[in-house]
Amino acid sequence: MKIWKRIVSVLLILVMVAGGIYIGDKLTTRGVSQRKYVKFFEEKKDYDVIFYGSSHVLSGIQPMELWNNYGITSFNLGGHAASIGMSYWVLRQSLNYHKPKLAILDIYDMYAYDQPYMDISFMHYSMDAYPMGVTKFMAVQDLLKGRSTAEKAELFFPFSVYHSRWDEVTEESAKAAFDTEIFNSNCGSEIRYGVAVPHEYERVDPEITMEGSEGADTYIRNFVSTCRDAGVEVCFIRVPYPACPENQMAENRVMRLASELGVRVIDLMRGAELDKMLDSKVINWNTDFVDANAHLNAVGAYKVTMYLGALLKQYYGFTDKRENAEYSNWNEDFKHYYVPVISAEMAAQTDFKTLLMFASYPEYETEMTVTKDYEPDEVSEMLYKLHGSRLKITEAESIDQGIAQDRVNFDMDGEPMAPGVVITEHDVPVIRMTVKLRDNGEVVLDKVFCSSKGIS
Repeated sequence: MKIWKRIVSVLLILVMVAGGIYIGDKLTTRGVSQRKYVKFFEEKKDYDVIFYGSSHVLSGIQPMELWNNYGITSFNLGGHAASIGMSYWVLRQSLNYHKPKLAILDIYDMYAYDQPYMDISFMHYSMDAYPMGVTKFMAVQDLLKGRSTAEKAELFFPFSVYHSRWDEVTEESAKAAFDTEIFNSNCGSEIRYGVAVPHEYERVDPEITMEGSEGADTYIRNFVSTCRDAGVEVCFIRVPYPACPENQMAENRVMRLASELGVRVIDLMRGAELDKMLDSKVINWNTDFVDANAHLNAVGAYKVTMYLGALLKQYYGFTDKRENAEYSNWNEDFKHYYVPVISAEMAAQTDFKTLLMFASYPEYETEMTVTKDYEPDEVSEMLYKLHGSRLKITEAESIDQGIAQDRVNFDMDGEPMAPGVVITEHDVPVIRMTVKLRDNGEVVLDKVFCSSKGIS
């Protein structure tokens, strides 16, 4: 009897310790990983497509737009600065929850470093949400092989690195830690805002390659074999970006390996057959990037998603599920979560070109009143064209400041001006921009922009 009491006591202590670690982990871990995975873990039906890879696919593919336009269900498991080693282990862990019809792997940066190199600070984003288990144990051992026990413990138990956040825990944050209603509304994708003209590079001949970094080919082969062993089709994708010659040569090597493995590559970086400069027939090189050397902005990602959706239906025969009652939750999520979130995020932007880019989404229509003091530059005129008939521009002698006294005004560089500010002769109001939802006319934003020189 005493032995049984001791056993029960030990078990109770272990349960209390485990429960304490779990609660502490939930309360102190930063929630970005949890928010990313909430809907992924909760979804009962398997996805048509799951995306894997780096931030290029993370911000370059928009699952909710893929759903709304094609009725294809998908989830974006791309990660910030994710190595091919990390993508492989995210695949292994995700297959414990869902077996998609198709796994799509982004080929960017596969040979950047000897694998599985990756900064541990970025590993948390892709790993923290997964509970401890055999696969996670194997992943951490592999991704951090040769590194300290403390670093491995940091991924096994994120609580161990976030414990110092106790003083940040509030009643609201504690509720949020266990609230599954707080989640990434775009099925794992992250939209980026801004407009930047990228660097120009010559297109490298597809036959020119470079040596692969150590271990990369093994992870690529293992990714493919893991999919095939699980009965999941696999393909690679090349998301458009201004790739320097070295990156192009690395991706040429990946595409050669894909051919050897019999894996389709959806190459969205292809331009005209005789293009000398790197370009893409899918996006506009001058309006669709958020930074000059890497990532697509929101509208660039939308274009890529639309182009990809058509290819997925053509290549893999995915059926449109928008009218299928079993998938009605996807329509509800689009209407009640996705659109309100992107509307709120758009309303929070201050840069004129960013708003012009963002408002070109088909969910919106835009009215602009402009004065003779405003002269759009070449990029702005390109952004106008994205709207088609959904942009109405009216010229006026001036913009009445009385209509904007309760709004925050902005200059053409996105710097906020205090509400009710007295506009001087050096701060000339040149644009009033109003964006509405097309389906119900609700005003999403109404802002006045000023130019300190009288022109943009």
